Amino acid sequence: PVPDYIQSINDMIDKKVKLKMGVPHEFFDVDGLDQRVKSKVLYAIERLSSEFGFEIVEISLPMVKYALPIYYIIAPAEASSNLARYDGVKYGTRVEGEDIFDMYYKTRNAGFGDEVKRRIFIGTFVLSSGYYDAYYLKAQKAITVVIREFQSAFEKVDVIVCPVSPELPFKLGEKTDDPIKMYLSDIFTIPSSIAGLPAISCPVGFVNEDNKKLPVGLQVIGKPFDESTILFLAKCVEMLHLD
Repeated sequence: PVPDYIQSINDMIDKKVKLKMGVPHEFFDVDGLDQRVKSKVLYAIERLSSEFGFEIVEISLPMVKYALPIYYIIAPAEASSNLARYDGVKYGTRVEGEDIFDMYYKTRNAGFGDEVKRRIFIGTFVLSSGYYDAYYLKAQKAITVVIREFQSAFEKVDVIVCPVSPELPFKLGEKTDDPIKMYLSDIFTIPSSIAGLPAISCPVGFVNEDNKKLPVGLQVIGKPFDESTILFLAKCVEMLHLD
């Protein structure tokens, strides 16, 4: 059964539970981090400490810098394997062609967008003979290193807090032609994903950009299966009424 998270949050509030928040310097010293985002997130962390008595603990996660390349090897490989069935023969839409190979080409061209095709190509490459050991197998082994690093960090803290994205929200379609730059927007959220950790994004205010208010988020990462704690901290962020 799913735990009663609302009751759990209320109990933790009533007991005035004090948390240790881990702040990894690798997430705040990274190239490309917008200083306005950094300022908003650090302010939220300081407010959580002053208002609720949470302890701020500086930690180090040096191996998380490899999370992004790990993910963009593993995820495309899984996509390539999973989406191979959608060739119009038994699964998915079908576009007729002059022969079966032409039908395959037209069907997959019509059914998949540019990003999906890109991931299929990358995934097929890293799974191909001669490259499986060099890329996919190494990435799988590297995941274990990242997981162990998080486990070590959680021996010292209850949660890890960091930005959600290194930059302000960009316009829809703005980075479609620059996939690498688009992938870098995931640099802070991918580590928890590949490590199998629960995480939540909490709004912590806005930044004015071109006469528009753009949101900034604080990410809270918890221990495995410890959703109650990250939801409790998210509720505390909500209670700060940051703008």
